[in-house]
Amino acid sequence: MRYRTRDDHDGATYHHPVIAWTTRDGRACEHSSRLGRGTPRIPVGNSVTLRYDLEDPSRFAIQGWDSTTAYRVFTVLGTALTAGGLVTLLLTTW
Repeated sequence: MRYRTRDDHDGATYHHPVIAWTTRDGRACEHSSRLGRGTPRIPVGNSVTLRYDLEDPSRFAIQGWDSTTAYRVFTVLGTALTAGGLVTLLLTTW
């Protein structure tokens, strides 16, 4: 494992882990995580646990790095706000 470093337009630096592995059927893969962080938490060269799509290995998640918690929170929050808005709209128009 190594990092690809990217500087954002606002001057922040993000570190995206780049993972190399071989799939079960022998394909060599190397991909960068879509999630970058300001501080690298995993040491370079470290082994990581990886989950990937067997048919499309570019779809992968690094255990302990790629968290879906934020996506779930925003999905639930967005759903709740949309439902609340629709209920309010229906009650005020009837």
